[in-house]
Amino acid sequence: MDPEAVRRTLDPTASPEDISGSTPYDAFVISGVRLDSAEHGRVLCSFVVTPRHASSQGYLLSGVTATLADQLGSAVFFSSGVGTSGVSLEISLSYVDTATVGAEP
Repeated sequence: MDPEAVRRTLDPTASPEDISGSTPYDAFVISGVRLDSAEHGRVLCSFVVTPRHASSQGYLLSGVTATLADQLGSAVFFSSGVGTSGVSLEISLSYVDTATVGAEP
């Protein structure tokens, strides 16, 4: 496992080119995610919902949640020593509550 490679993909200043297979939107969402720990096959991250992640009503956008699940799932592949993560074929998310601006979900 290369913790620095995991950190680079989650760096708030990472460009789309730094995030394997990403788009500018992915970099926009990932910016602000804090890597709390990384070990083989496990990545622990946190972030605070900011207005740029939220709807006009102040709720975390579901698309941001899906993008975080996709990108952070890729970070787990990297933490396992796999050089590439491939492409997500299907992501299923269940939303049980809302997160608001200022929350750390």
